[in-house]
Parts: sequence; structure tokens; C-alpha cells
Amino acid sequence: MSTPIRVHVVAGGFPPGKHAGHDIDYARVRILMALQSNEDVHTTVSSDFTDCHKWIRDAHLLICYVAGPFADEYQTGVIRDWLGDGGRWLALHGSSGGKAERMGREDGRRRLVKMDYHEALGGFFMTHPPIREMDVKVSDHNHPLTYNLPNNFPVQDEPYMVEVIHPDTQVLLTTEDIESPPYVDEIYGGDLSLLPDGKSHALGFARKVGEGEVAYVAPGHCHTPLTNSQRSVHQSISPDGSVPLRFRGPWETDAYEQLLKNAIDWGTGANG
Repeated sequence: MSTPIRVHVVAGGFPPGKHAGHDIDYARVRILMALQSNEDVHTTVSSDFTDCHKWIRDAHLLICYVAGPFADEYQTGVIRDWLGDGGRWLALHGSSGGKAERMGREDGRRRLVKMDYHEALGGFFMTHPPIREMDVKVSDHNHPLTYNLPNNFPVQDEPYMVEVIHPDTQVLLTTEDIESPPYVDEIYGGDLSLLPDGKSHALGFARKVGEGEVAYVAPGHCHTPLTNSQRSVHQSISPDGSVPLRFRGPWETDAYEQLLKNAIDWGTGANG
């Protein structure tokens, strides 16, 4: 008899039960379908990090696809200890976000707050310009997540600007197609997500934590007419800037399917 491989999935928006500009249901289903390819995987699901100590204590892999929810200080400590003991954490797309604070600006723009959660994850979402097509470069093939990926591949997605916090991070995916909006300097004092080469931004990375490891992949946006909150898109998506009412971007590409498969194999011990 096979030993069950425990996986816990956190997929949800904020406030609780809201979509927060994403088709959370679609992403959740795609993640669960990918997990089901291994019949030894037993999965539990929640919409935020509440009671995560119950769900991950015997889990091999934690997968997060969230838009707003984040682990509080206690929950972050639970996750950090679990990683140290050998757990693996796969965080997708909006999982690098969290809590925003008002700046008193006329345009109403807010600034994300860096918390202990981001320190544990190793990445901090700042903002993103409009959805566009990007050329993604696999900057490091020496990791299970990048197995069988081409050297470069296109992706249509929100160009996430995510600060890589720790110097011992293994950057796996990058792009040079993100232009920092002017308000980034005003709100954050500069583009903290710009990599040392001065032109690239990280779209995927991994980092060892004790006996475990955490990996983050920025692409993953999807929305429906009901869940769409985009005001405009880059001309690489639509010449007139009109927003596609239904968008599944990376989820409908071979490269992203391979990346998700790799990540699940990595997290469940099937590949590295």
C-alpha cells in the first residue's frame, strides 16, 4: 500500500469569499487537477491561512494561490518551522502580496506593507503595470522547477514587480519586459524589484530553508467578466487597450503547464 502524500492548498481572495480581481475558482481547479495526476496525493483545501497549523503539520507540500490573504505572525512562524523540518512551499502569483496602507494620494493609490510573511516567502509584491506579453527567460536550469522548459518562452500576464528579499535566493525565471511606473519611485523610493543587472525582474525563484524549500512563481493571472478588475492592458495584448473580459493567459500555455507539473513533482518528491 502506498503512503499518502499530503498536500494543502490555500486559494482565496480578500475579504473572505471575494474574488479580489481573480478567477480563484479556475486557478483552484487547475491546481487540484494537476495534483490529481498522482493518485497517491491526498489534498485538503482552505481559503486562507486560518488554522494552518492543523493542515500543514503532516503535509509534504503547501500550495498558495491567494489575492489578499496572508499568514499572520503566528501562522508565519508555523510555516517557517514546518519549512525548517523539511516542508516545501509553492506560492503562486498574488501570494507575494498582502496588506496595503493608504498614502493620502489624490489618485487613491496605496502601498503594500512588507511583513514577516514576506520574509518567510522571500519575496515582496510592490505593484504591477497593465497586463502585457513578456519574454520569460529561464535563468537557471539547475532546479527541478525549470526541468524541460525552453530557454525562453512568451507569457501574457500581469507583470509583477516582486522584490527578492534574500541574497541566497536562486532566481529561476526573469524578464526584461517590465517598465517601472513613475509612482513606484514616489511610493517606495525606487524599484526594489530590479535585479542587480539593472534591467531584469524575477518572475520565479527558490530558496532553501533548513531542511525544506520555498518556491515562488509570479505568473498565474486569470479572470472572468465577473471577476475582472483590470482597467486597461498593454498594446501587446490589445492595440486599443481594451481588456479581454475572459483571461487565462499563462494557464493556457504549454510552458506554464510544464512549470506547474514540475513544481508539484518537486513538492511531492517525484522530481528532486
